[in-house]
Amino acid sequence: MRRRDFLRVAGVVNVVAAETPAAFGQGSAEAPSPFPTRPVRIVVGVAPGVGTIDLTARAIAEPMAADLGQPLVVDNRPGAGGILAAEAVARAPADGHTLFLGGADTIVHAFLLAGRPPMDPFTDFTPIARATRDHWMVVAAPALQVTDLMGLAELGRRRPGELTYASFGVGTLFHLLGARFAQRLGFEAVHVPYRGDYTPDLLAGRVSFLVQPTALLLPHVAAGRLRALAVLSPERLPALPDVPTIAEAGYPDLGFNMGVILFAPGGTPAPVVARLNTAFSRATIAPSVRGRLADLALEAAGGTPEAAADYTRWMVGFIDRLREAVLGSAR
Repeated sequence: MRRRDFLRVAGVVNVVAAETPAAFGQGSAEAPSPFPTRPVRIVVGVAPGVGTIDLTARAIAEPMAADLGQPLVVDNRPGAGGILAAEAVARAPADGHTLFLGGADTIVHAFLLAGRPPMDPFTDFTPIARATRDHWMVVAAPALQVTDLMGLAELGRRRPGELTYASFGVGTLFHLLGARFAQRLGFEAVHVPYRGDYTPDLLAGRVSFLVQPTALLLPHVAAGRLRALAVLSPERLPALPDVPTIAEAGYPDLGFNMGVILFAPGGTPAPVVARLNTAFSRATIAPSVRGRLADLALEAAGGTPEAAADYTRWMVGFIDRLREAVLGSAR
């Protein structure tokens, strides 16, 4: 499905808002009854049509709006690695009308990368539901002429310090996972941080390998421009039936998937949290939503607010451990 199809979801309003919390308007910290009494905003930290977070928000917006009886506004606040979006929601009234769709890493680790104290996903925010489960893979440039992880490991050991992997900056998840893979496979690789798109250098062979979400890599793999070595999910992916899982490749401890979470501001009343969770859960079982997410190599996750909180704790702890192993310090 093309991106512009997602941007034409009926009934979804797009707003690129000013960078001030006042853009949300004024509201009481007490939850009104009944809820909601006005349009609900889902704030995302990327531009319209960019990345799976924005497209996920648009996929769930229409059915959630129908369930809640109020419009859902997808409010795009790009910049600063998602910090602007997270701050806007944390400062909004805790009445359930302003939500954040993003990763727990944005709330905690994006602030650390910016040299700022992290926010707390349980006091500054209230988890509503885990929205998606994504799938990651390891790919190599065709110029390497390797067909599996064993081949990548052997090549890296023969050429220590020559293979490279890319990311969007030191300490980002792409950097941490790439470093973890090189360590586990037993070779030294050079991290190359980029400020912009590194795909052209990967396709040209100037970047050796990547660990990245499947959705971003699948078109290049399908076209034969990149070699998929393994998927990090427990099962093979329908879109890549011939690509082994990381466990089948001999490294079960490197399995990984992630996903985004729907958050409300901290202190949102429990009845409002329950209502939002119900509306979200009903939206994610809609065949249209599941189909749109499948086009992005995503699965609807769903579950209770408690499950979302558990997943948030796990995700923050996992990245802390990666930071400790790669950077020498979790925080």
